[in-house]
Amino acid sequence: MTGYGSAMESPVFRHVVVRHIDDCPTEEWTSPTRGSVRWWELFGGDATATNEMTVGIAEVPVGSTPPPRGHSHDATEIYVILSGVGDVIIEGTATAVREGSAVWIPEGLEHYAHNTGSAPLRLLYMFARDKFSDVTYSFPGEDLGPAEN
Repeated sequence: MTGYGSAMESPVFRHVVVRHIDDCPTEEWTSPTRGSVRWWELFGGDATATNEMTVGIAEVPVGSTPPPRGHSHDATEIYVILSGVGDVIIEGTATAVREGSAVWIPEGLEHYAHNTGSAPLRLLYMFARDKFSDVTYSFPGEDLGPAEN
C-alpha cells in the first residue's frame, strides 16, 4: 500500500485558493459542429495549484444556434445553472433548466446546453479530475467525416 507523496499519486494541496472570473482567460468554441460557448476555468491543475476537482463557469450566448450533436467525455460532469434559462439536451432528450437547477451528467453521455432565454445562460461546471486537460472529449458531429461516394 502506498501513501500520499508516492511517485504514483497526485500531490496533496493544503492551501486556500480564491479566484474571480476576471482572473481567468476566456476560452471559446464557436463552430457549426460545437455550437457557441465560452468558459473560464476557475480551478484545475492546468490553471491553479489545485487538484481533485476542475471547476469553471461557462456561458451560452443569447440567440446562439445549437449544435447538431452534443459532446461527450470520459468524466462525469455537474452543471449548476447560475443565471438564465435554457435546455440541457442529454442523449437527445431536452430538460428545461433555470437559475438554481443542477444537472448530473454521467460520463459517456452526449450532451449540450442551449440558451432559450433573453439573457446569457451561465452555468458552473465541475469534473472530479485534477486538470481540465485530463478530460477526454468526443464530438460525434465532427467524427462523421465527409460522405462517401
